[in-house]
Amino acid sequence: MSSGKKINKADRAFFLNSDIRYHLFRAYIVISSFLALTFSIIHLLNRRPAVNYITAMAAFVLCVFWYFMSSDYKRYGFARISFLFVFSLVWLPLGYITSPGSFSAMPYLVIMVAFILSVVVRNTWEYIFPVLMIVEMPILFRLEIWYPEVFVKYSDPLYRINDLTMNFTVAISAVIFTVIFMMSQYNKINLQLYNLSVLDDLTGLYNKRYLMKFIEMEKNRSERHGRQFSLVFIDLDNFKRINDIMGHLAGDRVLKGLSDILLENTRSYDIAARYGGDEFIVIFPETDHEEARLRMDELDRKFRNFVEQYKKLGLSVSWGISESGSKTAEEILSLADRNLYDKKKR
Repeated sequence: MSSGKKINKADRAFFLNSDIRYHLFRAYIVISSFLALTFSIIHLLNRRPAVNYITAMAAFVLCVFWYFMSSDYKRYGFARISFLFVFSLVWLPLGYITSPGSFSAMPYLVIMVAFILSVVVRNTWEYIFPVLMIVEMPILFRLEIWYPEVFVKYSDPLYRINDLTMNFTVAISAVIFTVIFMMSQYNKINLQLYNLSVLDDLTGLYNKRYLMKFIEMEKNRSERHGRQFSLVFIDLDNFKRINDIMGHLAGDRVLKGLSDILLENTRSYDIAARYGGDEFIVIFPETDHEEARLRMDELDRKFRNFVEQYKKLGLSVSWGISESGSKTAEEILSLADRNLYDKKKR
């Protein structure tokens, strides 16, 4: 999207639904709010100074604020930048100084937060926030040596063990959860992108690009196993009249109706595709010409019932079959197309 153009409401909704970093950011806010509540309880159990659980509760309130702010595209950018700023420049130094420093679980938590910030950033310059955390930590380590009186150490080793155990468990669980969530989102979006690349938008059938690849794959497979497959070329007769008289929306409904018949009445391993315009192709793997004809006779009855409502406009469905044999992919398509038009003439 161009930064100079005003983004309308529909574009915003599309952006928020399709951007994986947006979904990850919202998930991290939920995780951070859960961690803030958890750490406030841990601080109470470990009898830490009041500043520890007060700052944890403040982080929880901020997370709730960011969550509601990020629900709108205009405020999403502000929520994300303030999230990066607070965790790198406020939470880290404040949390480290008000804890027992390196004797606490802060080093574990810093690694977790730096990981989250690195995923949340959208623009190159924003990587300055996780980098700042890398710079801050050695300084804070040195600060602990130079000013040991600033840090309130655990008086009882048991408290230190409890603190490390609980915080380490929470931190590593959060990292694992975020990685699992991130991978699931990537898989989901990759599947959406794959479907966009192989499916026809209107009909939900496979598109021509996928069809041609599948024909080649099926041709190679049939040659290896010595089994034929059949290809059927389907065409809508007088379809142009539908568009000219009833409009293109009506034409789209016709194409979608025919596609639904193909989807509902073909086997799971058959392939139905929109070849272009009002032309469709069905591939029946491991099916000879006669068996394919019997299957098409069944489909033909459903086609006739469907086009009955457009009878006055002369709409009908024609098809031609070609068996693979030793022919090339182009020859298979050409023969099915020729049989289709021979049928039209008859």
